[in-house]
Amino acid sequence: MNFALIGALKTAYEAEKEGMRSYLHFAKETNVAGGKDMFIQLALDEVDHMELIQNFMEKTLKGETFTTVEVPAGRLSKIMPDLQDASRQKIDKASVSDEQALKIAMEQEVKARTFYLEEAGKADDAVVKELFEKLAGVEQKHYDILKAELDFMHEDGFWFDAMEFSLEK
Repeated sequence: MNFALIGALKTAYEAEKEGMRSYLHFAKETNVAGGKDMFIQLALDEVDHMELIQNFMEKTLKGETFTTVEVPAGRLSKIMPDLQDASRQKIDKASVSDEQALKIAMEQEVKARTFYLEEAGKADDAVVKELFEKLAGVEQKHYDILKAELDFMHEDGFWFDAMEFSLEK
């Protein structure tokens, strides 16, 4: 049994759970509907990651062979507007606490991505490596979403309404 992998998966699970809690807390604290929606969607992504990691850990503990892992891209990555999209709509004025929540969330995403990339680098098994690399990719997308929101807020102090747009073209 690969105890290092089990430890890494446990750490990943707990980090995703903490991310979910943080996003739900931020959703509760913001007064802006668009911000609430974004944080709730990010929390749901973290739940997906927790389930994926738990299933992977259970297979590892049973000694089952790893199979290709499908990591969901994330709910918001398909609907966020491009940073250069001039049609982004202002929805509500952001508060200082909204900005702080975004910064904290961005820091969490950087830490998660770094952890997953480090674990991918340690992995001997190709499927394990792929799992951690895909999770790192999703965390990068979360960071990009949060950064886009923060950048837009710095432009004019408003959240933008991400639910109106699609990047699928």
